[in-house]
Amino acid sequence: MTERRTAMVEGVRRIFPFSLIAGPFGLVYGATAVDRGIDDIPAILASVAILAGASQIALVELIDEGASWVIAVATALVINLRFALYSASLAPDFRRFPPAWRFGLGYLLTDQTAVLSIAEYEHRRDPHYQRWFTLGAGLWFVMPWWAGTAAGVLLGGDIPAGWQIGFAVPLMFTALLVPTITSRPKLAAAIAGAAVALATAPLPEGMNIMLGAVAGIAVGTVLAERQAVSS
Repeated sequence: MTERRTAMVEGVRRIFPFSLIAGPFGLVYGATAVDRGIDDIPAILASVAILAGASQIALVELIDEGASWVIAVATALVINLRFALYSASLAPDFRRFPPAWRFGLGYLLTDQTAVLSIAEYEHRRDPHYQRWFTLGAGLWFVMPWWAGTAAGVLLGGDIPAGWQIGFAVPLMFTALLVPTITSRPKLAAAIAGAAVALATAPLPEGMNIMLGAVAGIAVGTVLAERQAVSS
């Protein structure tokens, strides 16, 4: 019990600074969905079923613009392709978890929970600790998101138009990235990924992020292999 509590508390402690953004971000999403004509219940359920802020906002915008459901779903899938990369990184450790844990934690994975778990798993190899760490981090992050979504839907137009948190989202991802850069290949991967994402920013929403991720992985893999050979 003590080890379980320790792992969960550590997960909560590590995710806490990022969870402070989840509530306001969910608030903005909920208000935006209602403002675009989405009914209250579907808007709230989207945060439970999809659980991915960027793709949810993209879906709302596309629906408001009259896009077909095929285009809307395809766009959301492209934006969320980064989760396949997270899954590939976590798969070797997740295979050691019981099936219920694998599927349950897979549902709770967000960018923040995935990145923190990947970093934690590198030096904490006990699967019992790993799964409780990810559970603590995952729950502590998604609960403010759900609460913020519900509040945004209920408040709707009562939220001041000046409440913008767009600046906080890239800041949050930067804060996530910095602790993971522990070698030259990882630094090169981060620089390459950021450069490609910025250079391809005019592409349809989400494509530049995916291309940046692919470029970062390619550069990091090549340099890591060269480093391993030279050593």
